[in-house]
Amino acid sequence: MIRRAKVYDLGQPYWQGMPVHPADPPFQYYLYRYHEHTKKLFESVAPGFADSIGLVVTSMHAGTHFDTPIHMSRNLKVLDHDITPYQQDKGYSNLPAGLHSVDEVPPLVLRGVLLDVPSYKGLKTLPERYEITAKDLEETERSQSTKIGDGDCVLVRTGYSKFFTTDSDAYLHKFAGLGAEAARWLAKRRVRLVGIDNLAAGVPTPFEVHNVLLSDNGIFLMKSLYLEELSKDRRLSSVVVVLPLKIKGGEASLVRPIAIA
Repeated sequence: MIRRAKVYDLGQPYWQGMPVHPADPPFQYYLYRYHEHTKKLFESVAPGFADSIGLVVTSMHAGTHFDTPIHMSRNLKVLDHDITPYQQDKGYSNLPAGLHSVDEVPPLVLRGVLLDVPSYKGLKTLPERYEITAKDLEETERSQSTKIGDGDCVLVRTGYSKFFTTDSDAYLHKFAGLGAEAARWLAKRRVRLVGIDNLAAGVPTPFEVHNVLLSDNGIFLMKSLYLEELSKDRRLSSVVVVLPLKIKGGEASLVRPIAIA
């Protein structure tokens, strides 16, 4: 089965100058050790040996990333728990039952369902700032003859992932996304993970979508995905594999998910 399948890389690249949320720090990568320098450093230990080492400075919400419910709160509550007593500079600790930091999220191997909204509408890309409705999702699901089940990973395509590396302004400010009603529709389907190919997830009020999925229903959220190849090949069902980094006390993680179909 694996030999016959194709592996789809759902992650976007990371680089200095990449588009990030305006309220977040920029993604920074530095090559801080060079081969010609370390050759001298290790000369007495291993003559001829040299290496290079990079350093990353970033928030956990740059590019393709994975949010746990504790990332957002509604009135300082996540799943009816006051989140404030569990925060500290080094991350979250002693979380109550039902809340987890990212290191406690197991490797996720889920059935993936692509809801290709632009294709359903006969478009390559949804219109600027278009709000995806619950009806859009329902009709896309019906037209594709796919059926979302409990615990699935739903991948929502808007068409904006192609702007990530080509047009930062379009990606950051002109994107289409889920409306709050659509987020509630997904929550009622009891999905485990929602993925989308934009940064802010929601339109016109992005944080309400986060609150519905994360704070109110405990559904994982993955953003800035690359879904163009899945769409092109019409791989509407797949096996999605997501491996968050085990950052103790973390609310989120950079991630490189794949789909196998």
